[in-house]
Amino acid sequence: MQRNTIGVISLGAVALALAAAVQSLFQESILLGTAYLLLASLAVPVVLFAFCAKCPDRDNCGHALPGKAAAALFSKRKCSPYTAGDRALTAAGLAVLLLLPQIWLWKHPVAFVFFWIVMIAAVTGIRAKLCPSCRNTGCPACGGKSRGTGSGKGR
Repeated sequence: MQRNTIGVISLGAVALALAAAVQSLFQESILLGTAYLLLASLAVPVVLFAFCAKCPDRDNCGHALPGKAAAALFSKRKCSPYTAGDRALTAAGLAVLLLLPQIWLWKHPVAFVFFWIVMIAAVTGIRAKLCPSCRNTGCPACGGKSRGTGSGKGR
């Protein structure tokens, strides 16, 4: 499969896992589900700003959409090494998206297991098919590859 196909499928899988979390949160209460949706709608642009907008591979993003969205929304942000602030904002955004719903998701075993199976499958696909050809050496998922080792395969 093409690199972008895996990237788009993995993003769809993450969205599906998050939808299961949202559904579980709405089962707890409408207010809780709504609050999470609002927080998540803020967390996504935070991650795009702090991480994706500085990615040197954003114009060839394997996920297709985040790189293009970050370049369009935050065009003045230069591709440069990540600062501690960038890493903190990225971690905070991902924590809101992935960890916060775990507080309630475990109360719904089917949704909890579904969330993690789908999320693990998405991350496995990303690590196997996107990471090897990505040029973002500042990414923690990069595995510490040295500068310029991105092969560019699948582009």
